[in-house]
Amino acid sequence: MPADISIIAPVYNEEANLEAFFTNLNEAIPPSYKWEVWFIDDGSTDSSPEIIRALCQKNKNIKAIFFAKNFGHQIALTAGLDHAKGRAVITMDSDLQHPPESIPAMLTEWAGGAQIVFAVRDNTKELSWFKRTTSSLFYKILKIISHLDLVNGAADFRLLDQKVVAYLIQYRERDRFLRGIISDIGFRQKVIAYSEKPRHAGTSKYSLFKMLRLAVSGIVSFSSFPLRVCSMIGFSIALPSMLYAGAIIYDKLVNGAPTGIASILTGVFFIGGLQLIFIGVLGEYLMTIFKEVKQRPLYCVTETIN
Repeated sequence: MPADISIIAPVYNEEANLEAFFTNLNEAIPPSYKWEVWFIDDGSTDSSPEIIRALCQKNKNIKAIFFAKNFGHQIALTAGLDHAKGRAVITMDSDLQHPPESIPAMLTEWAGGAQIVFAVRDNTKELSWFKRTTSSLFYKILKIISHLDLVNGAADFRLLDQKVVAYLIQYRERDRFLRGIISDIGFRQKVIAYSEKPRHAGTSKYSLFKMLRLAVSGIVSFSSFPLRVCSMIGFSIALPSMLYAGAIIYDKLVNGAPTGIASILTGVFFIGGLQLIFIGVLGEYLMTIFKEVKQRPLYCVTETIN
């Protein structure tokens, strides 16, 4: 018989957090619900796999999937969604920044008919100015240039009804931006607030480069606006350039004015720089297509438990 609740928790070098995370889940989830937790080990290099195996031996409601290498946070979440069969599926981090104490509020909204429940942190002032500003700017830009109605500040702490999961696992793109996919999928949605806690132990594995790559994936996956901007800029430069070239030719033929090497070089470097930028934008879309047409598996599993 499927569990009422499946909890998906990606793990990457979280050896100091796993036991506390499971203990907190035990205390937070109402006893009336039958639940299970899926640990998705994303190629950890510390003792996380051994701790997960030990927890699985003691608790049959803990299930584990071990990746052959590090495939990334979004792919780890996808693997959990592929396997979790609970009537409600909750995705959350295993470092206790997503507090298990917020799960009852999610379940209340779900019992009231919500099929997607987003958890949005309400203590954003505690974040650094840089992270707070860039996150807010990204959400605003993506809302403007795409058709997505993203919940501002929503992370990967959410509840999904199994009906939603059944559709979600049909989305198999390689460069995944799950926040965008889930916002785009529809269904009845609710938002709850939570206070993000400091990490129980260790340091964040989400570097600035990884966050930037996720942002690029979100923009490329859900908007063609950058391509259209390139075209509009190209036209806006091409027309004045042709007029300017005509003026130079006229001035040369009629007045015998010398052509200036400085103005020529300035134009060449300016246009050349724009072309390189546009090629880079086009390259991002081509790379996405290139990855999709190869149809490689999203992840490789070496071991499963329970």
